[in-house]
Amino acid sequence: MKIRRLSSFIVLFWTLAPLSAYDGTGHETVGTLAEQQLSGTRALREVRSLLLPGENLATAATWADRIKAPVESLEPEDRAYVEAHPDHGTYHYCDVPFQQGEYRLGMPGTRKDDIVQILKISIEILRTPADAKNNPLNIDKRTALRLVAHLVGDLHQPLHVGCSYVSNENEYVDPCVGPQGQDDAGGNYFHIARPKGMRLHAYWDVVTVRSAIERLAPEPEADFPAALATAYPPQDSWKPMGPIETWPKQWADDILKSAPATFDGVKPRDRFTVAPTERDPKEHFEWVVSLPEGYRERSRDTVERELAKAGYRLAFLLKAIWPE
Repeated sequence: MKIRRLSSFIVLFWTLAPLSAYDGTGHETVGTLAEQQLSGTRALREVRSLLLPGENLATAATWADRIKAPVESLEPEDRAYVEAHPDHGTYHYCDVPFQQGEYRLGMPGTRKDDIVQILKISIEILRTPADAKNNPLNIDKRTALRLVAHLVGDLHQPLHVGCSYVSNENEYVDPCVGPQGQDDAGGNYFHIARPKGMRLHAYWDVVTVRSAIERLAPEPEADFPAALATAYPPQDSWKPMGPIETWPKQWADDILKSAPATFDGVKPRDRFTVAPTERDPKEHFEWVVSLPEGYRERSRDTVERELAKAGYRLAFLLKAIWPE
């Protein structure tokens, strides 16, 4: 799969749209890399049996974001899912304080329907022999597969697991051990350089991926997933350990290692109040931040590594669900 450069329209769209993870290019890359690793396996045959003609892991990996479109524009299958799961947009993340090195359900920023828990449920649905809907999400295997393909990618974006909490003095605090502060909504409440500027979350979704493409696959027709695989071959340390049901937490713990660097040198200032909206119904604070020197390069390097990890780990996971 060749990845084209992002248009300014897409950059603008993701600047304004909160609570997404890695733009479509990033998720397609994860799905493509995973599918390449699955060539000739039973797992790939099982995946294809659940997808429609013309679909693949790249398209499956973008599904959970595509259904955030206005419900009236969705296909009947997708509309039924959205109407049955009105909180589906919250399945993509948790908000663990970035100072913490481990995900623990029940700590601030975690929920029974956060990314770790929904991924665990979706994996178990795929592992169950029958394609019944008597499961916690009331979904079939096709839907579970598309959630897995997407959420594995989300779980490798630092701002989809790690979150900052900011005090009234605009200082980072850890609600696990001290003052609660207000969360930054995974970087969605941080605006770069000016109020209503690009959100930090969008920066990680779009700018970092674009920077990675420009470094590894600069030619317009270059194959970014192939270039990424060449630059980042599979590492033994990236392989999951232990029972499959523990893998989502393992990966959350792993990305939390990158979370402190995400906020290193990013100082909240110029706090302002945002009134409730239909999309974000609670009044809250947002902040202006500036990015320190070298931030673009180190964020790009993190995202290159994490996209590669996500692709390989998605392949590991599907092969574990459907072994030879």
